[in-house]
Amino acid sequence: MKTYTIIATLASTILSLSGAAQAEDNPSPLPHKLNITPEIKKAFHGQDAIEIREITGTSSKFQVGETYRVTGVCHQSTLKNAQLYLGNTAEAGGDAIRAVAGSSLFIPLSGPSTEFDITLALLRPGILHLTIYDMDNHNKTDNAHAGIYLGKVVDRH
Repeated sequence: MKTYTIIATLASTILSLSGAAQAEDNPSPLPHKLNITPEIKKAFHGQDAIEIREITGTSSKFQVGETYRVTGVCHQSTLKNAQLYLGNTAEAGGDAIRAVAGSSLFIPLSGPSTEFDITLALLRPGILHLTIYDMDNHNKTDNAHAGIYLGKVVDRH
């Protein structure tokens, strides 16, 4: 009887550890859909535009400490060498946002339309923005070509 109990306990422990490993490989879904009204950060040129398809998150509004996924398409045919960047207007300091494993805050733009799928952790208060940068403009103070803000200032806690 003792052998059966030990084997059952061991099997149960192995199954629970296996489930924990699978949970790390498959992060939990972002259950909340955020409804935002993007605002122009810098005016677009010609047919250039950033189209947000969906924003989901671990919270129903932008909050420090939460995770968000932003999907959409960037239409850009004005620049030869451009990059889309998801940033945060946070004051100077450490990282304000961080891409989660397998994602990037920087997306090279090629062709007239580039789809993007960015998942990030929000680390400090600020306004999230998607901005097209002219990589051939080496102005250190501003090489932003066009962009949008994704929402209001994140509450300071």
